[in-house]
Amino acid sequence: MYIEKMDEKLYYLKEGKRKIGYFHLSAQGNGIFKLEQLHVVSQVSPSQILGVFELIQYYAQSQKMDEIHVDSHSGALDHILQHQRFERQDVEKCLWVYKVIHN
Repeated sequence: MYIEKMDEKLYYLKEGKRKIGYFHLSAQGNGIFKLEQLHVVSQVSPSQILGVFELIQYYAQSQKMDEIHVDSHSGALDHILQHQRFERQDVEKCLWVYKVIHN
């Protein structure tokens, strides 16, 4: 599985030549990017969803991003974000933040 950047903020998730999903990463300034509109095909398993987040986190590190922000309105997504080391920053706005670790 890999990420293919299509334009300023649209990214495709691919396996081989097959598109399995897409998402938007929009720059917010100061190395902060907002992850939005993540969609995957229905055949993607729950374990692959974790892999999608790991791939996005790795991509953020390789592109020297500092933080990824996600708005979550779902208990299931909250659980995934917590598992992937996102921290809840704002309970009211349902904002989760991943601080990218640079080696």
